[in-house]
Amino acid sequence: MLSDEQILILQTAERLGQRVGREYWLRCAREGRDASRVWEEMLKAGLTGVGVNPSAGGVGYGLLEAALVQEGLAKAGIPLLQFLTTHLSREILVRYGSREQVNRYVEPTCKEGRRISFALTEPAAGSNTWRISTFARRKSDGYVLNGQKTYITGARESDYMLVVARTRKYEEVENKSKGLSLFILETKTSGISFEPLNIQLHSPETQYTVYFEDVELGAESLVGVDGEGAAYLFDGLNVERVLIAACSIGLGEHVLRKAAEYAKQRVVFDKPIGSYQGIQFRMAKAYIHLEAARQLNYEAARTYDAGRHAGALANMAKFAAAEAGLEAFEIALQAFGGSGFDLDTDIITFYPVIRLFTTAPVTNELILSYVGRHVLGLPKSY
Repeated sequence: MLSDEQILILQTAERLGQRVGREYWLRCAREGRDASRVWEEMLKAGLTGVGVNPSAGGVGYGLLEAALVQEGLAKAGIPLLQFLTTHLSREILVRYGSREQVNRYVEPTCKEGRRISFALTEPAAGSNTWRISTFARRKSDGYVLNGQKTYITGARESDYMLVVARTRKYEEVENKSKGLSLFILETKTSGISFEPLNIQLHSPETQYTVYFEDVELGAESLVGVDGEGAAYLFDGLNVERVLIAACSIGLGEHVLRKAAEYAKQRVVFDKPIGSYQGIQFRMAKAYIHLEAARQLNYEAARTYDAGRHAGALANMAKFAAAEAGLEAFEIALQAFGGSGFDLDTDIITFYPVIRLFTTAPVTNELILSYVGRHVLGLPKSY
């Protein structure tokens, strides 16, 4: 159960999304411009600082409340992935960064609505994080960063970037988790360039390949200890899983409720199609699965906020939510029939992002491997 205060956070985010409007979100996507109004309204409502301790510039609360912001926006049809990348990045900085880094990079995200992109994925490495090749060469007064990242959400539009790089090459370490380091920097830093990818998500949040060419970084850009970034990274990825799940659940509920309203009004063979069990039972089943995923996700967030290991719950919540969101979309599209493929009904426009969540930021197959190995104790499957 959510407290009255938590319900208010969820409702505030949803009402903000409704006020800004799905139409505005899609218009920005069509015109290729940043949906800055969403961030302006979030800042006014105090939502940009949810989940961040007041000592770091936020309004307090934890991961659960941040997930409620993500879910509420998605319930209004706005899958704001840059809130996800911003929050998981600042969570890492608050936990493992310096006081100076918190002041410089975290506080502005809370008090000014600034954003952080998260640069992990690489073309050749994919989900095999140990194999990333972006390299930060150490020198006397800092580092020189070279390499590239891809599928980086809102990289150019973000103010800051949290980059995962190797400071010791894969071949040089026996334990492959060693030698990974995290760096926080401004996106306008010299030597960084951006190439937009030709990906259609019906979203104004562009995906980029980001290139780093002899990027000079001061020692103050390093987060935590050189070579020990894997622990920081995977702690942050639990946050990512919970926020992705919240987005999947919210979007699934949005399309399902939209389809339910349509099914009450659309008459075929002299009866509303919602009265036919072929439609009604599938809708009910989808809603049950969304609610189950929601409760699992809340428990994952509460576990993380309590300082307990949340890896299993966070991964299971992401899996369940991605599957439930896609199930809700499928019956919504079926209920709308041929008109569901018309862009003007705004149903098919949800497919790319809802379907994306079964693939990214981690595939559901890898989550099954995680659960099989780390929960059930089965042999490693890859």
